[in-house]
Amino acid sequence: MSNILACFTKRLNEEWLPDFCSHRNHSTQGFSSASIAKLTEHDAYWFMRTIDEKLVEIDRGCFTVTRSAANEQIFWEGKRSCDPRPITLWIEPVITIGTVGRLHNEFGWPIDKLGMQSKTWAFDLVGYDVAGNERLACEVKKDRREIDLMMAHIQEYSAIGKLDTEPTNPKARNAYRKVKGIRRSWPTWFWALGPAGYGGVWRIDRISNTETFALVPSTETELRHHDA
Repeated sequence: MSNILACFTKRLNEEWLPDFCSHRNHSTQGFSSASIAKLTEHDAYWFMRTIDEKLVEIDRGCFTVTRSAANEQIFWEGKRSCDPRPITLWIEPVITIGTVGRLHNEFGWPIDKLGMQSKTWAFDLVGYDVAGNERLACEVKKDRREIDLMMAHIQEYSAIGKLDTEPTNPKARNAYRKVKGIRRSWPTWFWALGPAGYGGVWRIDRISNTETFALVPSTETELRHHDA
């Protein structure tokens, strides 16, 4: 185990896990340390840096940032019937919280313009302009395969109009809801992000005044904050 992951594991066992469990009457003995193996050094580093720079607030084992629509927890709770209740590390929120730090430090976003979970729950992380409009929409997935599959579905649904019914396949339905979220707020950028920075940035180009749009491949340099 690398020094970064060793440090993360130590702090998880000494800080975040006891805090989370104490407010929910869970036993820390239910935590599966094996779930940490799915976390990359990159994401562990940015999570801890975000915490240490106090870019997010921690309350009752949950994390929030200025414009958040909801609190984030980094642990997944298993069946209540089990004793102790199973607990695993939830990778997506760890990445999301670390991305708050990346947007602030690497791309110059003011912390008061960032929020975890959009108002409609469509996106995991949102960057707002001065008027409070969604300018950057970010969706986080736990592995590369999920990122690739989501983007394939989004590309498909972005090119057609509103469906009469949502797709029945859970992955397709999730992606379609991202398309619906884009159509509600029309952000400028969409960032699909997986472990260790895997993913991509796309500019959202609405087709005339229709509900269809094109996703134009861009680079992370386009994430640089500009006052608007």
